[in-house]
Amino acid sequence: MRERFNQWFPIRSGESGLVLTLGFVLFANYAAMGITKVVSVSGFLGQVKDHYILLVWAVDMVLLILATGLQSLIVDRFDRVKLLAGVLLVFAGLYAVLPLTFISKVIPLSVSYTLIYLLNDQQWRFFPVVFWILVNDIYDPGTGRRVMPVIATFAFVGTIVGLGVAALDAKLEFGPVKLLVLNASIFFIAFVLSQIRLRKVKIAITASTQVSMKESFSEGWEFIKTVPAFAYLALGMLAAGIVMTVLLFDTLSDAKLDLGKGFQSFYAQYNLIIAILSIFAQGISSKLIERLTLKRSFLIQPAIMVLTTILNFFVPGYMSSAVSQGLSRVSYDTVDLSARKSFQAMVPNEKRGRVSMFIDSYLPSAGTIIGSLITFAIISLGLRWGISRDQYSLYYIGFGVAIALVAMYAAFKVRATYEQSMLSWQLKRRTRGASVLDKLDFGGDDK
Repeated sequence: MRERFNQWFPIRSGESGLVLTLGFVLFANYAAMGITKVVSVSGFLGQVKDHYILLVWAVDMVLLILATGLQSLIVDRFDRVKLLAGVLLVFAGLYAVLPLTFISKVIPLSVSYTLIYLLNDQQWRFFPVVFWILVNDIYDPGTGRRVMPVIATFAFVGTIVGLGVAALDAKLEFGPVKLLVLNASIFFIAFVLSQIRLRKVKIAITASTQVSMKESFSEGWEFIKTVPAFAYLALGMLAAGIVMTVLLFDTLSDAKLDLGKGFQSFYAQYNLIIAILSIFAQGISSKLIERLTLKRSFLIQPAIMVLTTILNFFVPGYMSSAVSQGLSRVSYDTVDLSARKSFQAMVPNEKRGRVSMFIDSYLPSAGTIIGSLITFAIISLGLRWGISRDQYSLYYIGFGVAIALVAMYAAFKVRATYEQSMLSWQLKRRTRGASVLDKLDFGGDDK
């Protein structure tokens, strides 16, 4: 039994305390998101026509890019343990204030649900960037490949707990006020724990340089475009953002149309299934990356996206779209996430924050904006010209298939340029002394 446990959770002596602390902080974030994710989406779609959520997504991503730009100015400048604690405290405060919008009789429910949705989505993209940059600072690349999948498992456990609460809300009707107060409490507990358990964590301190948002943006982009593998990874992330947006909208639209009032219960159970599958996928992700080697592991998620979008094109209905979006999401949040974080660990400490911002936030957000606006335009033209829903949906799903093929091309180019990129001057020695190149398994063609 112990050997089997060690196979699934390869934690060595003296590592469990820090891993469990980081795991709980990640658990808290995803539990809070799971609680309000279903409630905010079902509440929003209950107030407006389904395709208008695409415009909200586009605006949401613009706000996220602006917020990330501000974040990039501080992420490489300040103590990242204190930065994480600050983020936890801010989210606790925001969730404590939001119940007032429901208590107030002046603010319409549509606005209140929109605010919850916007906060939930900002949290989904904003928090993981800060968290994983800190984790990359704490662990060297070799250790990171081993413990990151274990830490990431807490995200899925938190999601299951949060979605379970949301599913109960669909039946027992706790109401948004109680759920928001619960979220505030969860974040405050995580903040207190971070103050107690992470204060003694020692990480490399980067040089504190004052740069503008434009300079921060330019430095991150300059690194990416001069390292070929990172450049193609960036293209893949942009394409993934577009495809995931198309698949998610098709799932929500189909389910809302077919299920009506049963949408919230379905959406909670659907996300719960995704979270459970993700736990199993995360459990094998480290072994899969080791077996395929890092450069080949980037092929998995694009291949799944291509197959599932083609399936969604030929087999209509909410079950098909739910399977397509679900499988793509699981692979994106498990194997692909672990591969990306291991890859970003090779970036020098003083640049890693800005590079991570680009790959994990700017590019997926830009993809969401592009996917949302193009899908909204297709639907709007379809409605204006009197085209049936079954017909115009094929156009935006077909668009998704084409972009998924672009993501697949980008993944093959990451694999082809991997060794060349490892020789780039940008991937210089890290500040803790040991060379990243000394720790890498380039994975020869004989594997």
